[in-house]
Amino acid sequence: MSSVAFVTVGSTGFDNLIAEVSKVEFTQELENLGYSTLLVQYGSSSHAFTKPLSNSNVTVYGFDYKSSLLPDLEKAQLVISHAGSGSIIEALRLGKPLIVVVNDTLMNNHQLELASKLDSEGYLVYTTASELLTCLRSCKHKKLKPFPKPNSSIFARLIDAEMGFS
Repeated sequence: MSSVAFVTVGSTGFDNLIAEVSKVEFTQELENLGYSTLLVQYGSSSHAFTKPLSNSNVTVYGFDYKSSLLPDLEKAQLVISHAGSGSIIEALRLGKPLIVVVNDTLMNNHQLELASKLDSEGYLVYTTASELLTCLRSCKHKKLKPFPKPNSSIFARLIDAEMGFS
């Protein structure tokens, strides 16, 4: 069975992340870690996506957009994602090991706050694009905590209390 690393940038682009995962050194490290497939959702960063030319046995596929990334997330053994909250929560709810790459070129970077907090809680590892390869090498043995299941009853009780139903 193929061991898949899945990279997603979401609905926009993230040139620095796509350029990093397109490097020969990156696919070689994936191979060293036992991955056979790299699947890259590059969004509007198609100009930054190139299939690395190397002796690596990692097969690289890329695409811009799909209506749902769920099938790709489900078959992945590792998810490398931009720091959008939707992508983070989706990967965590599926129980996937997650490396979040914060776009450090953004101003007022609220994504950094979310990624940093979830990293400190032990649910994921976060890094920047320029440090991704180092992170991949160093976090391969890090044990991440399972993300808690959603508890919608808390919200329902709050609404009931506000509406006077409780």
